[in-house]
Amino acid sequence: MKFRNLFVLIITLTVFLSAGIQASATTRTMAILPFENNSITDAQKYNPLCNGLSVMLMTELSNISTEAFKLIEREKIRALLDEIALGQTGTIDPSTAARIGKLLGAQSIGFGAFMVLGKQVRIDLRIIQVETGELIMAESITGDTEDFLSLEHDLARKIAKTMDTKLTEAASPSKSSIDAALLFARGVDALEKGDKTEAKKFFKRAVALDPAYQVKMDQLMQ
Repeated sequence: MKFRNLFVLIITLTVFLSAGIQASATTRTMAILPFENNSITDAQKYNPLCNGLSVMLMTELSNISTEAFKLIEREKIRALLDEIALGQTGTIDPSTAARIGKLLGAQSIGFGAFMVLGKQVRIDLRIIQVETGELIMAESITGDTEDFLSLEHDLARKIAKTMDTKLTEAASPSKSSIDAALLFARGVDALEKGDKTEAKKFFKRAVALDPAYQVKMDQLMQ
């Protein structure tokens, strides 16, 4: 009888530990790298979006997803990119992304590019599994520059679904000019240079054009 009870106890502990391992495995660590600027229309003007778009996606993901993955802090990503001398407009291929992901301790990593052509914008994003190099998401979103925030919102939700996380219910943003995104992105650049006063000025100008940026501003200025 004692051996039977011991056997049952061992089986119970095995199932419990296995469930615990599976639960922890569902919490994955992800990084989103700065985007490459492939714009044809006034490319220099849109350079701030290289870093700004990745930060926008990270703040969006933290708002719409409720579990399943943890995002690497933008400060850690920027410090590493500076250390390996890969600038905001540096080209990132899958092998480079995987190497960066390993250095960051990320299980998956997102990287991509955007292109502005006239009144149209296209955003491309790929996510790979760092350990294997396996492509787990390849997405392209195209739309009007006046719908930039909606495009970013849709892309963030696609990322969250790819990462198998539950999503909060949130309405898609109304029309929002890319000009507001540029002001927000310039605020991000100022913030990462340590100039909070200048960052706040840009953030407030972005919010004046589109109040939807208030949430993102509040998150970054905490």
